[in-house]
Amino acid sequence: MSAQPPFLGTAHSLDIDGRDLVELEETQRRAPSFHERYEELGTIGSGGMGEVRLYRDRAIGREVAMKIIRQSDTGSPRRWRFVREARIQGQLEHPAVVPIYDFGVDPDGNLYFTMKRVRGVSLEEVIAWLAAGDPAADRRWGRRRLLTAFSQVCLAVDFIHRRGVVHRDLKPSNVMLGDFGEVYVLDWGLVKLVGRDDAREHGLLDASNAATTGQGSVLGTPGYMSPEQLRGEVSRVDRRSDVYSLGAILFEILTRQPLHPRGETKEKLLSVLTTDGGKPSQRLGKSGHLVPPALDALVERATRLAPEDRLATAGALSEAIEAYLDAP
Repeated sequence: MSAQPPFLGTAHSLDIDGRDLVELEETQRRAPSFHERYEELGTIGSGGMGEVRLYRDRAIGREVAMKIIRQSDTGSPRRWRFVREARIQGQLEHPAVVPIYDFGVDPDGNLYFTMKRVRGVSLEEVIAWLAAGDPAADRRWGRRRLLTAFSQVCLAVDFIHRRGVVHRDLKPSNVMLGDFGEVYVLDWGLVKLVGRDDAREHGLLDASNAATTGQGSVLGTPGYMSPEQLRGEVSRVDRRSDVYSLGAILFEILTRQPLHPRGETKEKLLSVLTTDGGKPSQRLGKSGHLVPPALDALVERATRLAPEDRLATAGALSEAIEAYLDAP
């Protein structure tokens, strides 16, 4: 690990005196090396495409999350998808979309991008605690608070849809809840560009050379992806596919159980292809009366098998949640 450059000796302080500023300006005349700028602090998580590491950006004096794809993926579709993720996420300027700071290649030849480090817990963790009967979680994450956070997620998804983007992998583990009301939608690796509401004003640039997803390709997470995604009907995947995933998330918030079984993949996939609208009240049986009828009907409408039968937009889903919360 390289030593901290002297011009950034006050990186942990908000005070910058005149000498520090002169040294900073002199250093900025040349591009600092990767190790001069970034100090590795640890690993946050890993997955099939690579991993997310924690770094300190010495130039700014803040911690950042760095997503890295391994050099061995050079020329692979996953590498181009990684480039698309960075470009699209970086252009989606919304409070619920984690901002991108930097994009480049590290000394080992790995592509990376840095982004804001978010703190909090995933919606998946919160639901698991509630399902286990954790009293602390029950006090902290009441229904109203979760529904308010969910409404924010819907508004964020409505925003990206208006920019011509479909997420394709909405699920509780990709929703982060902060300690001060922050809500983030994570993991933009499976995004699809579709028609924009106004291409000239809102259209995004891809420029990643990523190939268009071929018909028959299945992308998403079983249990949360829409039936058309599961069938590989790529041309039919649009904003209503994300609405389906949001409906599955709302089902889980209300019941603390997934819409489709956690068990064998075959059973789960069959459930996705045959369940024409999930009703939380039916899943809860004798406790079904605890699910407000308005929310019960909302989940059912969002998770219909045919896209044309679903609620049309994520914005409409948010409006319905807010109307429920505002009702006397």
